[in-house]
Amino acid sequence: MNKLTDNIDKARAASRERLESAREMATESTVAAREKMSESKARAAALLGEGREKAAERVAATRDVAKKAAAKSEETISNSPLAIVAGGAALGVLIGALLPKSKAEGKYVGGAGRKINETAKTAYQAAKDASRDQISELGLTNDNMREQFKDMFGKAIEAAKTAMAAAQDAVKEEHQGKK
Repeated sequence: MNKLTDNIDKARAASRERLESAREMATESTVAAREKMSESKARAAALLGEGREKAAERVAATRDVAKKAAAKSEETISNSPLAIVAGGAALGVLIGALLPKSKAEGKYVGGAGRKINETAKTAYQAAKDASRDQISELGLTNDNMREQFKDMFGKAIEAAKTAMAAAQDAVKEEHQGKK
């Protein structure tokens, strides 16, 4: 029985050593994982901060553009309110012209309707011409608007490229840290 007891004691000792070794490995792995998580969290916070800053810049730029557009619109309305009224009237006439005519309308208002229609077309044309003149005076040409759009689109692409590069760098660093 002595031999059996010795074997049991040896097995217990070996089991304890393995258990202690496993505990040490688990502790080391936990510490390493916590460090990696902390590093990842710090990188994510930095990237988030950069993203917030860039978003705030873009929001400020958009606000400035919107304020300028509102100021130009307000100036246009105050300088030429008749053109705005004519544009609104022309829009109403256009909507009315697009609606289908009923038989009763043709029977009771036929001749007057034609005269009103002709007058409305003339008013619409006058409003259209006045609007074009106003838009030209404001400098809102197709080329001008296209340039502004290209500029804003270019800035958005640059922001996306910067964010993508930062994300790639973070992934590369993470991958290199694992090696």
